[in-house]
Amino acid sequence: MDDHSWMYRVFLDELRKMDYCNEIEGFINHALSNLRNISGGDIRYSLKRCKNKKQFDLDVGTMHLLQKEFMEKYLYWFAYGEPYLFTRPW
Repeated sequence: MDDHSWMYRVFLDELRKMDYCNEIEGFINHALSNLRNISGGDIRYSLKRCKNKKQFDLDVGTMHLLQKEFMEKYLYWFAYGEPYLFTRPW
């Protein structure tokens, strides 16, 4: 299982912002690899307001990912085909 904690880090310097852009690119490639995320050329996004329900074209969606927050606690990309692993606190 990949570590998706990068989605919630605050990046203050330019180098780390570039890392974030690379992670966004990986997120989009992962989303594109699962056809159920694509409808009429638009892709579903996991933003705080969208919650995997709204779809945008690739360019608009990419800009939203770079400017807005991901939905809370979305560490398993279940809407993008990743299995949800339930871990017990004990």
